[in-house]
Amino acid sequence: MKNEYIDKLTSAEVDFDPELNLEKNTLLGSIFDFIFIPILNSLPKNFKYFIKKSSNSAGVVIDHVTTHEALEVLYSNGKMFSLKNISDRFFGHIWFNINNSKAVRNRLKLVKREIRSYLSNISNEKKEIEVISIAAGSSRSIIEVIKEGGYAGGTKMSLTFLDKNESAIRYSRELSKGIDHPSIKLLWIHDSVNNFLRVAPANRFDIVEIVGLLDYFTDDKVLEIFIGIHRILQPGGILITSNIVHNSEEEFVTRVVGWPMIYRDPISMAKIVNSSGFGYNYIRAFYEPLKIHGLVVAKK
Repeated sequence: MKNEYIDKLTSAEVDFDPELNLEKNTLLGSIFDFIFIPILNSLPKNFKYFIKKSSNSAGVVIDHVTTHEALEVLYSNGKMFSLKNISDRFFGHIWFNINNSKAVRNRLKLVKREIRSYLSNISNEKKEIEVISIAAGSSRSIIEVIKEGGYAGGTKMSLTFLDKNESAIRYSRELSKGIDHPSIKLLWIHDSVNNFLRVAPANRFDIVEIVGLLDYFTDDKVLEIFIGIHRILQPGGILITSNIVHNSEEEFVTRVVGWPMIYRDPISMAKIVNSSGFGYNYIRAFYEPLKIHGLVVAKK
């Protein structure tokens, strides 16, 4: 794993971190993709109704595109819901093992690693650590890190989860059950990103995580958000973010699944981060193994 800050915004490594059990394609899988992906991309728009009937879990994704409900099903590899019969199991295996599905799970593992790594570096240095997830959804990455012991037991921590979707906040609260350490405070804020960044205190947070939101915003809007994030980060704090990248399945995802997004490679994202005030010597850009999601980690 290469974990060094890049000194120029010209290259992004593919991160194959062997400790994370990231999902990759075998030679046989690549051959299968060569045949199968053109078929996926040629399917008619109304084929999504067959997908919904073929797999209960896939139907939930299609009915809840762009939301935490869809992502949670993808994270679970479609296993959140019972597989009723052989057909459901067969088609569920197909839909949740296309590259876009695997890449979402890779992204989650890499984000968790970055959160865990930074917490371990600062946990003995600060009286209280402030973490915020913006457009948090289920808040799974941060909650799982804490539940898995990714913090020093005596360190005071404040975890803030911001989302404008009340359903996401309710789900996140349920997911957080079991985090009852007296040194950890949990706070959920029901608000939009714009409103929050307008009033949040400057130099407050040690970690700002914003993953899964910027895929829907223009470059100008993304820059505006990063400027706000740079303001609320403490010196030495980090931003963890990501964006989906152009890939061979995007026509299927956009037209058939009905999940349109704005695609950017991690270098493009890193340059926007740099324009918001982060020095390029403190920006790291990398891909997950399937190169469908790019991640950027920037230090203030």
